[in-house]
Amino acid sequence: MRLLHEVIDDLQHHAEEHAITPLGHVLEELLGGERGTLHDLADRFNQAGLGQIMASWIGHGPNLPIHPEELRQVLGEERVQDMATLAGMPSVALLERLCRLLPPTVHAMTAEGTLHA
Repeated sequence: MRLLHEVIDDLQHHAEEHAITPLGHVLEELLGGERGTLHDLADRFNQAGLGQIMASWIGHGPNLPIHPEELRQVLGEERVQDMATLAGMPSVALLERLCRLLPPTVHAMTAEGTLHA
């Protein structure tokens, strides 16, 4: 599994810096920090009945999209508000950006097609 920092660095090189910078810290906290891990996120997707979406990001096929309200369901309102505060943006904008960034981020972190323990 690729290190989260490497993936975020790659995303910053492929996006306008201001588009990713506020979310870099949120992604770190969500996928490998105090607020959770990649495994925690996978569990949340499964509990929300949306496991097939995240599984597509981990697998070798095309990444299925996720919609902001689905992501809000996965993360929970309190966590969404916490991350929006951390990023310094409204929760709607945060969710829209995370919906675009999570699929390629998770895919890059699981380049071998599996979620390692």
